[in-house]
Amino acid sequence: RSDEHTMLLMQTNTCGHCKRFSIFWNELSSLVQAMNWSSVINVMKIDVSKNDVPHNKINAWDLPSVYYFPAGEKSDPIEMTPATNQNSNPQHDYDEGLGWVTSGYDLVKWMVTQGKLDLELLSRLDGSYKNDEAPSEKNEDE
Repeated sequence: RSDEHTMLLMQTNTCGHCKRFSIFWNELSSLVQAMNWSSVINVMKIDVSKNDVPHNKINAWDLPSVYYFPAGEKSDPIEMTPATNQNSNPQHDYDEGLGWVTSGYDLVKWMVTQGKLDLELLSRLDGSYKNDEAPSEKNEDE
């Protein structure tokens, strides 16, 4: 569905890091459902030991791997990469992988920082934004 955003987790059932990460992935899925965003964001996972990699720009060697396919841009996925610090060791960052993710909220925050989501639409879907709300106007007599 090209008009929807897709988050894809590449994993295997025998990978310990994947099992740990799936807790946060399931939390992301629950958040998307609870916020009523499921019509805009698909949360999917694929077991690469049982299925072919579905896209030529996806690397399934480092697991778990997360890819974000923005709406209308399915041919150019964005890979979630290890967090890096200015004084960090690149090998350490690689070894840590997605260890910086500690909850489903981190995954939502990462999606937002990619700048592809319509935040106003998401606010309307979760009920936190009312289109008919207008800033109150000051009375000229005051």
